[in-house]
Amino acid sequence: MKDFLSNVWVKRAVSVFNIAYFAVIFLLTYATFLYDLEFAPGRERSFFTVYVVANVVFLGLMLFTRNEFVTKLLGVLMLPLVFFMILFNMGDWILIIPPFVVAIIMFFAAGTNETVKVIMGTIYLLLYVLGIVAYFVLNILFGGTTVETVLNSDLDTGSSVYSMYRDNFQKLTEVTSDQNTISPDGEYQIILYDVKDNDKGGVKICVVPYNQDIELKFFTLKQKGIKKTISNKGIRGTVPDVGWVEEDGILKVQYRLSEADDLRSTSVTTMPDKQYLQFIGIE
Repeated sequence: MKDFLSNVWVKRAVSVFNIAYFAVIFLLTYATFLYDLEFAPGRERSFFTVYVVANVVFLGLMLFTRNEFVTKLLGVLMLPLVFFMILFNMGDWILIIPPFVVAIIMFFAAGTNETVKVIMGTIYLLLYVLGIVAYFVLNILFGGTTVETVLNSDLDTGSSVYSMYRDNFQKLTEVTSDQNTISPDGEYQIILYDVKDNDKGGVKICVVPYNQDIELKFFTLKQKGIKKTISNKGIRGTVPDVGWVEEDGILKVQYRLSEADDLRSTSVTTMPDKQYLQFIGIE
């Protein structure tokens, strides 16, 4: 067994197999750039267990082949890949921590030339420090202190937002039901947001694509970056009347911000292009 494990071709084969780990982390990073990752109810712990075990197994395989060229190359490439995973999933530590630990350990443990480690380590340190600082600065500039909370029947009953809509929660549930918010052609959905900002805040009515999410075993990849604002003048604490109408063959969102307001309608025949920089607060 010892001779088998010490065989150079066995180690080379295992080192090539390690590319599968890099590919999975790359796909996760790319997917969370294009979509929002939302764990299925009750599956977060199961995903974390499988995810950690997989990371530990591949860490062991990479340590076993740390002197092979492919593993040394992966040891250099993992840190910049994880950097982008951090940017796209800031705060979602379940996704970030396991591959980050693997990347750090392998950068130092791999049999890469020490000069390369010093040069690349300096570059990566600057990348992480300056990149994360830039991320927070851009989020402050573009996102400010505005906090948007989706208004629907899943609203956290212990939140301050819920307390503002408690008296109208039955109406909120009816207005935001799938039957009312999904367009007749099944292409769009109306979303209501409670907006908290430095002013008096408000309620925003938006339209997003529907039926473009990707459902997987442990989580759903939800489409993001495509959102048309119908109105941002709603009164915070007041549930607007909203629904779909078809006028002259054109699909429109019909809404009334309050009982004293007039009915209005806005066409959704054209949607804005996907905003790929939403992760830094640009919408």
